[in-house]
Amino acid sequence: MKFLACVATAVLAAGGALAAEPAVSVFHGEHDNYERTGLSVRLGPLWGANWGTWHAGVHPELELSRFHYSGSSRGPNTLNQAGAVGLLRMVRGQGNFQPYAELGLGAALLSRTDLGPKVFSTAFQFSQHAGLGIEFAGRYTVGWRYSHYSNGDVEMPNDGIDLHQLVIGASF
Repeated sequence: MKFLACVATAVLAAGGALAAEPAVSVFHGEHDNYERTGLSVRLGPLWGANWGTWHAGVHPELELSRFHYSGSSRGPNTLNQAGAVGLLRMVRGQGNFQPYAELGLGAALLSRTDLGPKVFSTAFQFSQHAGLGIEFAGRYTVGWRYSHYSNGDVEMPNDGIDLHQLVIGASF
């Protein structure tokens, strides 16, 4: 946990220097006997457009997390993950409560290639994300995000992992 705190501090410091509008989120989720807890920093948009009542932006997002396996199968029960995601985020309307939807593609590095009975074969993983939520008070977000990690069949076996997460964030 100290490792995640140190790396998170470094990411936050870098995020503040790289963008005028960073947002920090914490998340936790699980599926089957797997849990993921971590934090992410979403930087200011690289691209943006207005589509009627929707505002769209493509944001780089940096993430750090820890996966935990709580099942009864043999194998290591934790691994760390660091990644970068290109995130298309669409926010509807203006005001105190604004719904949002997001889609993301990214790359991640795992600290090991196995977790419980899962074998990822490679430390490099592709990631896909989809989420829904609410932005409120012009600063805070609460949402749900689905994430999938897989090596894209670069090497077999490719067990991959899927998670549903609660995401809570704040922008600066």
